[in-house]
Amino acid sequence: MKNNGKNPRRPTKTEALSCLAVMIAVMLTGTVKGFDISISLFITAAYVGVIGLRCGFTLHELLEAMYQKAGELTDLFFLLCGIGFLTASFIFAGTIPALITYLLAFVTPGLCILFGFLFTAVTAFFIGTSFGTCGTIGVAMMGLAIVMDVNLAAMAGAVVSGSHVGLFFSPMADNFNLVVSVTKTDSLTVMKRAAYIGIPTFAACIIFYSVLGVLSGSANSAFDHSMLSEGLASVFHISPIALIPIIVVVAGSFLHLPSVVSLFGGGLIGILIGTLLNGFSIWKGLAAGYHGFDLTAVTGISADAVLPEIVTLCNRGGMLSMSSLFVILFAAVGAAGIMIRIKAVEVIVETLFGRIRSVFGLAVSSWCIGTITGGITNSSALSILMPVEMLEEKYREFGYSSLDCAVVANTAASPMLSIIPWTDVALYMSGVVGVQAAVYAPYSMWSWGLGVMSIICSILKAGYHKDRAHEV
Repeated sequence: MKNNGKNPRRPTKTEALSCLAVMIAVMLTGTVKGFDISISLFITAAYVGVIGLRCGFTLHELLEAMYQKAGELTDLFFLLCGIGFLTASFIFAGTIPALITYLLAFVTPGLCILFGFLFTAVTAFFIGTSFGTCGTIGVAMMGLAIVMDVNLAAMAGAVVSGSHVGLFFSPMADNFNLVVSVTKTDSLTVMKRAAYIGIPTFAACIIFYSVLGVLSGSANSAFDHSMLSEGLASVFHISPIALIPIIVVVAGSFLHLPSVVSLFGGGLIGILIGTLLNGFSIWKGLAAGYHGFDLTAVTGISADAVLPEIVTLCNRGGMLSMSSLFVILFAAVGAAGIMIRIKAVEVIVETLFGRIRSVFGLAVSSWCIGTITGGITNSSALSILMPVEMLEEKYREFGYSSLDCAVVANTAASPMLSIIPWTDVALYMSGVVGVQAAVYAPYSMWSWGLGVMSIICSILKAGYHKDRAHEV
């Protein structure tokens, strides 16, 4: 299909904004009507495709844009398979049962959600990866929430929040180092600037999850630790050796090994440990990694012979459990690829944020541009780079620097992507925690709290020092 010699044009403001409006409208409608998110995304992709044709792009060019964007997510498909494989192997090895047994000694239902946030936050700071943190400590904390009958949406929000602390604060994290690189500063300078936003948000999260824990745990005051521990011990051999797969995955992240290597490597080691430690069949372990762990199929124990909480905890994981996420990803990249190709994103950003007259406006614009860019492109890096590219001169006009812009933009990078249901980050997180992003989003305070705090800081001008403009 040729365009008869016509050069394609950028969409008009009306056309570009209509793409965003249709996306929001179909998402909200789908949520209210209970449609699968992939349906809403396919409708959005179809509409954006019509706009692309209207702008003079050929059908071949639009399809090529979709294929190219899908190709960029190939590594994510392997990561999703890896986390499904790892989750099943964690059960097979007794890793999650062992960790839960140890945590039961001092974690109560009322403290479960708070510890879920704190454990993942500390881990994320030291290893610098949200995926690795959520896929290890996060899985264990979700398992603990299941057996304690704690609000799973609240725990999922706490785990996702804690898993993203490192991306904003840790010198080990990609996003943090991207801010360092873009602003031509050093890690300590970026950390000090980020502290104005991050420390109050972290304190607010502790209060938030403490209150949630009290509300969620109040109904579980009679929770029987010993009965659950004995039930787990009757199925698995509880031993510190079972924790080795977690150590392997965390070490792989710390050593900056490819995530897919850490996930599948840790999973294979988990299957080996489960065979040696629990006496399970290695072939059933491999099958569990693919289909998901099934208590009866692997151990031969009837589901009626153990506590219902143990069955709920064990029957999960497997690469096939991630298959529905693939469909959502394909639908998302269809819309995203076309919007990027026809430059609708640029027009949207220029139209909505062309006039700024205050520091408050700068902060709001930085956060919104980062969120819109990330939501459409699935890229946390672009969420940081786009605001800096578009607003750096505006910041300088007000006497501030690109550091202020980049730090605010980082609040809208992976943290916000983790709660936008169709992004790769949110799909990964929802696959790990077993709760849809739209459900855990209200409880993921770090994700949206950073943006709120960055805007509050702009009103108070906290962290904005005009003499810093000479440092970069």
